[in-house]
Amino acid sequence: MAPRHNQVCGTAGEELASIWLSAHGFRVVARNVRTPYGELDILAERRGELHVIEVKTRTGTGYGTPFEAIDARKQEHLRKATLSILASGVPGMTARPVSIHIDGLAILMCVGSAPCIELLEDMLA
Repeated sequence: MAPRHNQVCGTAGEELASIWLSAHGFRVVARNVRTPYGELDILAERRGELHVIEVKTRTGTGYGTPFEAIDARKQEHLRKATLSILASGVPGMTARPVSIHIDGLAILMCVGSAPCIELLEDMLA
């Protein structure tokens, strides 16, 4: 895939993820949060719990599934970036979260069919 295609696919996936999360009881509090360790895709709240959500969007599985892209390096980035926002204050949340979850959200967009969306909660637990 060309870099521009990847960016468009990723942006569309994050928008779809936000809509899906809202329809499933989450309140999206921030998107594309920059930290010294890189960007966090989506911060969402549900029942006072903070969910840091890494969104991976693919148009096929030729290069692996979306979840396979969340490798050890990406997991370490998610840990460090989450600790960073907890230390500096979570954008979009007015109260301290009762718990923190690092989740993955996979979106597989195939031509001619509805996107397949899967949420994997606490993927780093």
